[in-house]
Amino acid sequence: MGQIDYDQIYYLQGRVNAYSTSISSAQSRITTIDEQLERLRTAKKSVGEIQKKVYYTKKKIIRKNYQPTWQGKQKDDFTKQWETFSSDYTSFQTEMNTFYDAICDEITRLENQKIEENGLIGCLQSLKNSLENSIEKLLHTKEG
Repeated sequence: MGQIDYDQIYYLQGRVNAYSTSISSAQSRITTIDEQLERLRTAKKSVGEIQKKVYYTKKKIIRKNYQPTWQGKQKDDFTKQWETFSSDYTSFQTEMNTFYDAICDEITRLENQKIEENGLIGCLQSLKNSLENSIEKLLHTKEG
Protein backbone atom coordinates (compact mmCIF):
# COMPACT_ATOMS: atom_id res chain seq x y z
CA MET A 1 0.00 0.00 0.00
CA GLY A 2 1.19 3.50 -0.82
CA GLN A 3 1.52 6.06 1.91
CA ILE A 4 -0.91 8.98 2.03
CA ASP A 5 0.76 12.42 1.94
CA TYR A 6 -1.38 14.27 4.49
CA ASP A 7 0.72 17.42 4.26
CA GLN A 8 0.00 17.67 0.55
CA ILE A 9 -3.70 16.95 1.16
CA TYR A 10 -3.86 19.61 3.87
CA TYR A 11 -2.18 22.14 1.57
CA LEU A 12 -4.53 21.35 -1.34
CA GLN A 13 -7.60 21.46 0.92
CA GLY A 14 -6.52 24.92 2.07
CA ARG A 15 -6.42 26.06 -1.55
CA VAL A 16 -9.85 24.51 -2.17
CA ASN A 17 -11.20 26.43 0.83
CA ALA A 18 -9.62 29.66 -0.43
CA TYR A 19 -11.23 29.14 -3.85
CA SER A 20 -14.59 28.45 -2.19
CA THR A 21 -14.29 31.69 -0.25
CA SER A 22 -13.42 33.59 -3.42
CA ILE A 23 -16.40 32.04 -5.21
CA SER A 24 -18.71 33.09 -2.38
CA SER A 25 -17.32 36.62 -2.49
CA ALA A 26 -17.86 36.83 -6.25
CA GLN A 27 -21.42 35.53 -5.85
CA SER A 28 -22.04 38.18 -3.21
CA ARG A 29 -20.71 40.87 -5.54
CA ILE A 30 -23.02 39.58 -8.28
CA THR A 31 -25.99 39.85 -5.91
CA THR A 32 -25.03 43.45 -5.15
CA ILE A 33 -24.63 44.18 -8.86
CA ASP A 34 -28.06 42.69 -9.59
CA GLU A 35 -29.62 44.94 -6.94
CA GLN A 36 -27.89 47.99 -8.42
CA LEU A 37 -28.98 47.01 -11.93
CA GLU A 38 -32.59 46.70 -10.81
CA ARG A 39 -32.54 50.20 -9.29
CA LEU A 40 -30.84 51.68 -12.35
CA ARG A 41 -33.28 50.06 -14.76
CA THR A 42 -36.16 51.47 -12.72
CA ALA A 43 -34.55 54.93 -12.78
CA LYS A 44 -33.95 54.65 -16.53
CA LYS A 45 -37.59 53.80 -17.11
CA SER A 46 -38.71 56.71 -14.90
CA VAL A 47 -36.50 59.18 -16.76
CA GLY A 48 -37.93 58.01 -20.07
CA GLU A 49 -41.49 58.35 -18.76
CA ILE A 50 -40.81 61.85 -17.41
CA GLN A 51 -39.37 62.90 -20.76
CA LYS A 52 -42.46 61.59 -22.56
CA LYS A 53 -44.82 63.43 -20.21
CA VAL A 54 -42.94 66.69 -20.64
CA TYR A 55 -42.88 66.17 -24.41
CA TYR A 56 -46.66 65.61 -24.51
CA THR A 57 -47.17 68.72 -22.38
CA LYS A 58 -45.09 70.67 -24.88
CA LYS A 59 -47.20 69.31 -27.74
CA LYS A 60 -50.39 70.51 -26.02
CA ILE A 61 -48.89 73.95 -25.56
CA ILE A 62 -47.75 74.08 -29.19
CA ARG A 63 -51.32 73.43 -30.31
CA LYS A 64 -52.45 76.51 -28.40
CA ASN A 65 -49.79 78.58 -30.14
CA TYR A 66 -51.08 77.61 -33.59
CA GLN A 67 -54.58 78.97 -33.30
CA PRO A 68 -54.99 81.44 -36.17
CA THR A 69 -57.93 83.25 -34.55
CA TRP A 70 -56.00 84.00 -31.39
CA GLN A 71 -54.63 87.56 -31.48
CA GLY A 72 -53.80 90.53 -29.32
CA LYS A 73 -52.10 90.98 -25.97
CA GLN A 74 -52.87 87.46 -24.72
CA LYS A 75 -51.33 86.01 -27.86
CA ASP A 76 -48.24 88.23 -27.45
CA ASP A 77 -47.91 87.32 -23.75
CA PHE A 78 -48.29 83.67 -24.60
CA THR A 79 -45.64 83.93 -27.31
CA LYS A 80 -43.15 85.49 -24.88
CA GLN A 81 -43.85 82.81 -22.29
CA TRP A 82 -43.61 80.17 -25.01
CA GLU A 83 -40.12 81.34 -25.95
CA THR A 84 -39.02 81.04 -22.31
CA PHE A 85 -40.70 77.65 -21.97
CA SER A 86 -39.17 76.42 -25.21
CA SER A 87 -35.68 77.36 -24.05
CA ASP A 88 -36.27 75.79 -20.62
CA TYR A 89 -37.72 72.69 -22.28
CA THR A 90 -34.64 72.27 -24.47
CA SER A 91 -32.34 72.65 -21.46
CA PHE A 92 -34.43 70.19 -19.45
CA GLN A 93 -34.46 67.57 -22.20
CA THR A 94 -30.72 67.98 -22.73
CA GLU A 95 -30.09 67.41 -19.02
CA MET A 96 -32.46 64.45 -18.95
CA ASN A 97 -30.75 62.95 -22.02
CA THR A 98 -27.38 63.34 -20.32
CA PHE A 99 -28.77 61.72 -17.17
CA TYR A 100 -30.35 58.90 -19.21
CA ASP A 101 -27.06 58.29 -21.04
CA ALA A 102 -25.18 58.17 -17.72
CA ILE A 103 -27.64 55.58 -16.41
CA CYS A 104 -27.17 53.52 -19.60
CA ASP A 105 -23.39 53.72 -19.22
CA GLU A 106 -23.55 52.61 -15.59
CA ILE A 107 -25.86 49.72 -16.47
CA THR A 108 -23.41 48.58 -19.14
CA ARG A 109 -20.46 48.90 -16.76
CA LEU A 110 -22.24 46.82 -14.12
CA GLU A 111 -23.35 44.20 -16.66
CA ASN A 112 -19.74 43.88 -17.82
CA GLN A 113 -18.57 43.61 -14.22
CA LYS A 114 -21.14 40.86 -13.64
CA ILE A 115 -19.85 38.99 -16.71
CA GLU A 116 -16.31 39.26 -15.33
CA GLU A 117 -17.44 37.99 -11.93
CA ASN A 118 -19.20 35.03 -13.55
CA GLY A 119 -16.02 34.31 -15.52
CA LEU A 120 -14.01 34.45 -12.31
CA ILE A 121 -16.44 32.04 -10.66
CA GLY A 122 -16.10 29.63 -13.59
CA CYS A 123 -12.32 29.79 -13.43
CA LEU A 124 -12.26 29.30 -9.66
CA GLN A 125 -14.73 26.41 -9.86
CA SER A 126 -12.53 24.75 -12.47
CA LEU A 127 -9.42 25.17 -10.30
CA LYS A 128 -11.30 23.93 -7.24
CA ASN A 129 -12.56 20.90 -9.14
CA SER A 130 -9.01 20.02 -10.28
CA LEU A 131 -7.70 20.34 -6.72
CA GLU A 132 -10.50 18.16 -5.36
CA ASN A 133 -9.57 15.58 -7.98
CA SER A 134 -5.92 15.72 -6.84
CA ILE A 135 -6.99 15.29 -3.22
CA GLU A 136 -9.15 12.32 -4.11
CA LYS A 137 -6.27 10.68 -5.94
CA LEU A 138 -3.92 11.33 -2.99
CA LEU A 139 -6.42 9.81 -0.59
CA HIS A 140 -6.82 6.74 -2.74
CA THR A 141 -4.33 4.26 -1.40
CA LYS A 142 -2.39 2.41 -4.03
CA GLU A 143 -0.65 -0.86 -3.82
CA GLY A 144 2.82 -1.09 -4.71
